[in-house]
Parts: sequence; structure tokens; C-alpha cells
Amino acid sequence: MNMNITIPVSAIQAARKLLTRIRFERAATLPVLSHVLATVDAAGLTLAVTDLDHWLETRLPATINPTQPTQPTEPVKFLIPAAALAAAARGDKNSTVQFDCPDDPDPEKPVLRLTVTCGKMPVESVHQPEPASGFPERPVIQGRITVVPKETFQALRTVAGCASTDATRYVLNGVLFSPDNGGILIATDGRCLAGAPAHFGGREFILPSVAVHVLGFQDFTGRDAAILQAEAADGPHVQFRSGPHTLIARTIEGNYPNYRQVIPHGFLADATIPETHRPALISWLRSLDGRSPTVRLTWQHPGHLTLTHWDYDTAKSTIQVPVTTSGEGQPPAISLSPRYLADALVIGSTLRLIDGISPGVATDPASGNYGLVMPCRLTAEAEADAGVAQAPVPAKAA
Repeated sequence: MNMNITIPVSAIQAARKLLTRIRFERAATLPVLSHVLATVDAAGLTLAVTDLDHWLETRLPATINPTQPTQPTEPVKFLIPAAALAAAARGDKNSTVQFDCPDDPDPEKPVLRLTVTCGKMPVESVHQPEPASGFPERPVIQGRITVVPKETFQALRTVAGCASTDATRYVLNGVLFSPDNGGILIATDGRCLAGAPAHFGGREFILPSVAVHVLGFQDFTGRDAAILQAEAADGPHVQFRSGPHTLIARTIEGNYPNYRQVIPHGFLADATIPETHRPALISWLRSLDGRSPTVRLTWQHPGHLTLTHWDYDTAKSTIQVPVTTSGEGQPPAISLSPRYLADALVIGSTLRLIDGISPGVATDPASGNYGLVMPCRLTAEAEADAGVAQAPVPAKAA
């Protein structure tokens, strides 16, 4: 059946901004994966993309005008090439986009006609998408639904930066959802670790980083969502639904490292960096360059933290920031990686330390989020204090 579909340009732009979080536009696995699946049914229009491991869909407002009197009894599906979707998103503000569903009598050679207004001029284009029959099927999940507050997705975005990008450590290429202690999110790359409380009561699973990136979209972090897990414990998929958006992701199989054994306890002292100084300190830490940089945290001056940077070239720079300390005694000196310390300080401004060889933790007492940084073991700490650079070796968190 021929069908004409009119969609506001603003809706197309918002949909494309979400859908491109899965990199379908340059899909190399199968040509059909570089398309968007459009489904027209009694409820309206849905656009979906997939990379075989993730399925992402969104429902759009649309005006649907059949050009034949006979109404369809089944949903009508057709594919929109990535180039056509990009062209539609370039339409004028407050204008509309018109799609003419494939009307070629040969279903193996469909034709899609697009009309969009650019610069107040109508632009028509003809596209030849892949047949809709070749698009993968939407994964089906039967199981339990858990409502999760938006704060959990905000926390997910906070910890995601600590997930590993090393393909050889596949099980760390995502975020752990655990029901422990009422729910917790954990991400680590083996050198640093981030955790955050989460209101999650389902089974434990590891969500891949691609799915985490999708859930960082403002429509997921801005409202509560529902998680659907398969009834079987070994179900390979998990589904997230928030408003008109649905994400289905294949979880990472494997045993996540025991993060509990590296989280320190029994802190002797806390040191809180004022919010007025934290951005500048993070910027300085991220500016440090060297073949193997490290910073030494010392507390020679009351009420101040001194950070000294060395690298293999014996370059040295120092910064001093005011702190508010609490607890028993003075915080210990410790050597840390500038990069990982900066990432931890983004999560929280309160440093909690035990000694120079135990992990340091940056916490945000208000949210309960924390970032753990493994210390750098120097071959001769005393020589480093004297200004002789040593080779720092970050300990492993997992």
C-alpha cells in the first residue's frame, strides 16, 4: 500500500540525535544496518536502528495519509537510508518532512521519495533503500519490569568514564549493575574505579559502553525509566524504556572482577577541596604531559594540599590548593596518576586516604558517588621527594 507520511523537522532532528548514538550510519557489517527501520501501525510511526548487539527505537509524531482506500491489517515497514535521514534533518526550522513509502511493485527494489524544505525551497530526492525484509528482527524479552528513577541514569553517566576501552578486557568494557546494598553501579579499567548508588532491584548484569552512551541521552537522564530483564537467569538481553524511547542491549557475558576487595576502609583523614578551586585543579592535572607522569600529594602546610609533578625528563611543577581536613591526624602523602586523579575529582571533591600504598578515594558525600584511584608505586619514594624522577607503576584495581 502506498502511504504518505509527514513529520515535523524538529522531531526528525531529535530522533536522529538519539539514533546516531548507535553508529549505524557507517555500518560495515551489513548494508541493511546503515538504514533506519520505519514502522507504521495503528499507534503511529516508530524509527529503529540496530548494530545486532543493540536495538534503539523512538516513536515520532507524524501525519499518515494512505493513498489507497484499503487500510493495512499489518504494520507497514520500510527502510530509510542514513543519507535520507540526514537530508531530512537539514530541513528548515518549523517545516515538515514528507516521506512517500516505497511504491515500486517489486519489493526487492523499493523506492523512497523524500520532500524537505531547505532555504524555503522544496527539495525532492529519490532513494533506493535495502528491502525491509532484510532488516534484523527486534529482540523479544519476556520477564520482570523494574522502575528505575532518573537519578540512576544520571549516576550511570558519572561512573561511565572509568569503564575500560581495552578490547582484550571485554568484561570491563561496560558498567556493572548490581543489586548489592539496594543497588550499585561499578565501572573500572583496572587502574581506577568508580561507583555510585543506584535504585536497582533486578539481577546483576554488565551493560556495554555503547548502551551506556545511549542512556546518557538527556531524555533518559531526565525522567524515570523501566528496566525489563528476561525471566531466565542467562537471558542475553536487557531492555530500557523511557517515554517514547526503547533500548534493547545484549549484556556482556562473563564474571565481573570482585570490586569489593579493592575498596578501602578505615580512612584516617578526609580533605575537601573547595568548589571554587576544583575546576582549576582538574584542568591543571589534565594538562600534565609526560611519558609517564605522576603527582605526589603532600601536606607540609596546614590547611593546604601541595601537588608536585614529575616525569621521566625530571620536569617538575607544583600547585598548592586550600583544603578543609577532618578525621584523625594529617592525611598521608601519596603518589597518583594525574589523569586518574582528575577523573576521580570530577566525581567528588573530598579525598579520603589511609596511607601511601592504599587506594585513594574521591567522594561526593551528597550523592554517595565515589572514584577510586590506585597509587603509583615508585622505586624510591625518598629520591622522588628529593626531586629525582622515578618510573611510576600504577597498581591494578581489577
